[in-house]
Amino acid sequence: MLIVCCLLSSIRILHESPALAYGRHDDVAERSDQRFAALKKQLPTAGIVGYVGDPTDSTPEDYYLTQYALAPLVVDASIGHQLVVGNFPSGQIPASLPGLREVQNFGNGVVLLTTEGVH
Repeated sequence: MLIVCCLLSSIRILHESPALAYGRHDDVAERSDQRFAALKKQLPTAGIVGYVGDPTDSTPEDYYLTQYALAPLVVDASIGHQLVVGNFPSGQIPASLPGLREVQNFGNGVVLLTTEGVH
């Protein structure tokens, strides 16, 4: 009887495990879309914006997720544009970003910057 109970318990665990894994789906792209949603509303629907990330803690994935979240807008990895997206996933926005002025801080490390009016 004990063996039957163990087998039934094991079968139940195996049967429910895939369902639990799918129920806890953690979509990085979806979280990125949510993180940049407020910024996207403030940007033009077409064109090119610049990009700056944390020079000490930025990864290529941060840049790619920004591109994905803001598409179809083109995100260029430079500050040579009037509007520049600041992406600081750690939440630590540098005190000074030479050549850039903050337009709006959206929280969660997302900032809209501009080169306009900066000398």
